[in-house]
Amino acid sequence: MLTVDELIELEVLITEEIEKLRERSEESAEEREAISPDVSIGRLSRLDAMQIQEIAKEGERRRQERLPRLEHALDLIDMGEYGICERCKEWIPFARLKEQPETLLCAGCA
Repeated sequence: MLTVDELIELEVLITEEIEKLRERSEESAEEREAISPDVSIGRLSRLDAMQIQEIAKEGERRRQERLPRLEHALDLIDMGEYGICERCKEWIPFARLKEQPETLLCAGCA
């Protein structure tokens, strides 16, 4: 079972992580923009730019997948159901939640 201090620490951690993900999403918007074919750069430079663009898109996709899970974790904290494994209904250890606060499963069920 999680203590009140642990829950507070996890809530702060989740909130900070959500803020970081949103900030990073805004910062990487330029990297995800399409590379115009009329921009005069060399062929290898264009390939590098396209690769960087794809990496940025993948990063954004992962951020957009993680955000709702973190927000759901905050909802679970509010409802008093955070930290309970959805499969076996046992408490998820604090260390696991601190490492991956959006997890819904204990290590055994994952």
